[in-house]
Amino acid sequence: MKAISRIVLGAALLIVTALAATPDACAQVERGQKSFGPKVGFVSNNTSITAGLVFEYAFSRHVRIAPELGIIFRNKDRDALTADLNIQFPIGFGNGKGAFYPLVGANFTSWSRHYASAEADAKDVTSHTNTLGLNGGAGIEFNCTSSLRLSLEARYTLMKHYPTAFVTAGIAYVF
Repeated sequence: MKAISRIVLGAALLIVTALAATPDACAQVERGQKSFGPKVGFVSNNTSITAGLVFEYAFSRHVRIAPELGIIFRNKDRDALTADLNIQFPIGFGNGKGAFYPLVGANFTSWSRHYASAEADAKDVTSHTNTLGLNGGAGIEFNCTSSLRLSLEARYTLMKHYPTAFVTAGIAYVF
């Protein structure tokens, strides 16, 4: 948990430093704007780290689609692969230097549970559970330059067997 706190604090300090260094950065969302980049963060279900890639495409100034692929690293004998399709609704602030966005979406997660077999050879036995879920959350983003965006996002994925909260920090190339 200390490592996650340090990552989030470091990301927040990086955002503040970048904004102070580039007062002319503009985060105005324009129709057709795209961005692509990695995300890393914390997952509540197995108290582990998540990492992934996200692509965003703006249909208008206030509606953006954001497909995302990720991995949840193994902890407590569980890990997962995730695929999300979120819709974000950016609301600009600070003369276009930042945006707040609520999000909703759909999720597919393939959870893997790892067991040691009871036999003498003690082989690793893995079972998979594929689940569909609904995402809800919010994020905040800041443009450091016209082509570099930093973001923090919190999201909850509601699913039958493994409901999960995510807190992630991301960096993206805007084009």
